[in-house]
Amino acid sequence: MNTYALTPGEQSAGGKPTVFPLALADEKDMLPYLSMGMVAAYLRVYNDQALNIPFFIERVRIGGIPEHSLEEAYAGIAEAQRSICLLSSYVWNNHVNLAAAKDIKALAPNSIIIIGGPEVPKYVDETEAFLEQNPAIDIAVLGEGEVACAQILELLSQTDYSLDSLSDVEGIVFRGSDGWVRTGDRARIADINELPSPYLNGEFGTWFEGFTAAILETNRGCPYGCTYCDWGSATLAKVTKFEPARVNAEIDYIAKKGSQAVFVADANFGMLEQDIELAQTLVDAKAKYGFPGRIYSNFAKNGGRRLMTVIKTLHEGGLLEAGIIALQTTDDDVLKAIKRDNIKTSSYEKIMGYFNSENIPMASDIMIGLPGQTIDSLQKDLQFCFDWKVSANGNYTSMMPNAPMAEKSYREEFQIIADDDGMIASTSTFTAEDLMYMKCLYLTYQFHIPLGNLKYYLYFLQMEHDLQAIEVLRRWLDRVLEGDSRLSLSSRLYWEVFNPKGRTGDWGLLSWGDEAEFFFESFGDYLTEFHQFVVDEFGLVISEAEVATLLGAQAAVIRRLGRDYPHSIDLPHNVVQYFEQYRRVAAVSELEGNLKALRDFEPHTFTVNPFVKPGTNVRFVKRDGHSDSWELLSPLLFNQIKRKKAVAEEKSPMAEVSPT
Repeated sequence: MNTYALTPGEQSAGGKPTVFPLALADEKDMLPYLSMGMVAAYLRVYNDQALNIPFFIERVRIGGIPEHSLEEAYAGIAEAQRSICLLSSYVWNNHVNLAAAKDIKALAPNSIIIIGGPEVPKYVDETEAFLEQNPAIDIAVLGEGEVACAQILELLSQTDYSLDSLSDVEGIVFRGSDGWVRTGDRARIADINELPSPYLNGEFGTWFEGFTAAILETNRGCPYGCTYCDWGSATLAKVTKFEPARVNAEIDYIAKKGSQAVFVADANFGMLEQDIELAQTLVDAKAKYGFPGRIYSNFAKNGGRRLMTVIKTLHEGGLLEAGIIALQTTDDDVLKAIKRDNIKTSSYEKIMGYFNSENIPMASDIMIGLPGQTIDSLQKDLQFCFDWKVSANGNYTSMMPNAPMAEKSYREEFQIIADDDGMIASTSTFTAEDLMYMKCLYLTYQFHIPLGNLKYYLYFLQMEHDLQAIEVLRRWLDRVLEGDSRLSLSSRLYWEVFNPKGRTGDWGLLSWGDEAEFFFESFGDYLTEFHQFVVDEFGLVISEAEVATLLGAQAAVIRRLGRDYPHSIDLPHNVVQYFEQYRRVAAVSELEGNLKALRDFEPHTFTVNPFVKPGTNVRFVKRDGHSDSWELLSPLLFNQIKRKKAVAEEKSPMAEVSPT
């Protein structure tokens, strides 16, 4: 039985014209079901429910994923007296919507297709070009869609579905009888609490039971105007908020339905006072229902007490692994170019100091490919993250069609060129070759530091021998690209595991399969090779005991096939006590002049004792850019809360130290 089949009455000649809100994507987590639900819920109540008389308004349909095909979503569209189909486009599902629009027009030539969302261009001539390229689409809605769609349907029902009647509806572009018609700009909705909740009003069917990732909207608007983002450009004004009682009820609904994760779709979650209450509600829901298990969001940029409290609440409640900050870049020239220089790096430093004092690990997004950026500025950004013990998550810059960056004069000013996928390929400050190098440098950083493969060795080099970690890695990358014969394992790691030219997408998340087995079987040899490179390249002189301690500890905390656990190793110096000094400070610069040298610590036995069976392969997929899930949990890990939790639950690897 088709989930979405219309009733016989609706299929008959006397049936009402039908509105089909379609949330389509090719991945379940990418379905724009909330935006479609918001529109559908408002259509039902608009003007004292007036639209329910001329139309039958369907509940939200999903399609394009294995559980719900596009054909299932199309059910009844051809049979309805007239079909009005609503689509919401984001960068990740726009291709599905455009294909669906063609399908629907073929099934029902007299259907009217309305599309909105941030992937629909808003700039003059560009919206028209978009519609010209996609003739199946009749109307494009620019900006918030709830009121616009209601007004469109109201006029269509009064004028025998003449598109020419829509010229008074603000914020749309449509095909008039004499060509394209662009109406005036639409003002933002003044009171978003007039919009009903699709969760609480039953807009979602049985498909929402156990939904993998639910979306929660607690406010709208963004006070910032970063040029790479269409959020501020679309809503640059006062932030408007939904009442906490409504959002609390939605959280309860989502948790009862068993959603594994919740994405808080705000531009700056943690900016408002009510966000503290909402964070606690999320934590309470997990405690009561067991769901959600994880929270994702765009957190406030200029954080203060509210953000710190929100992060701490979510972290201690088991919903957030790390304190997320939105650095993007620390370079003054880049910040000015992207109009983000009103967000001060010093604000982040205050937050990071607080997180460290609360033992909350830190992570941040770093954008790669911004106007004004150079290889040197990216190196500076990664070094800043290393110094503050922040895990940097690389995000490759895309050209969002409604971001200020996409505006013609801005593109010309910074000589921006985008590829066919809308990703930035070059600007006035970097070439395509420079961009590839920056991506390679980020992959090099990610493998060696956030994933832990050389993290502790690099901290030692920086603090005891004044060798900045990212400079060491950049020099290593240069030698690998030059084909240095001394770096045979390094070369295979780069070309076969990193495989930079074979990676696509917006995020620089490393993953590997069985092709990496050779490397981790020879991991000890790689550590020796890298150390010898540092000796030769920088003239490093350290004792054999220090080398044995550092490389031995690094090898112990990385998974190894065939290793029996508990795994113990005798080390000449107590590396755990040594790195405890690093863990205690927010920024490693605080240790300058106060660091007790590694050579001054006594010997000890380091034991790694996972509470899981040794792995049968070395495959790894980094699904979350803010996690450090490759390195085994140990007393060395700066995230001590994570280690203690693993010990308590006896589910994840841990390591313990027994003094000699």
